Amino acid sequence: MPLHSNRRLYQPAELPTLLQLSQEQIDFLVRTGQLKSIRIAGEERFDSHELDELIQTYKQIAERKSPSVQ
Repeated sequence: MPLHSNRRLYQPAELPTLLQLSQEQIDFLVRTGQLKSIRIAGEERFDSHELDELIQTYKQIAERKSPSVQ
């Protein structure tokens, strides 16, 4: 699988600012399997594609919950 130039790996400390969530909320997402990390050379990293999928999932949930505006 080729590496894509738009893919980025984030360090755990970057996620609260990036997602505008507390560290406790990030830890909850990881603990519940909603956000997956990978380990490279023993260091935890988060793939930007995983973050995109998480955001898309929450967008879909929000769209289902809000009534359609016509």
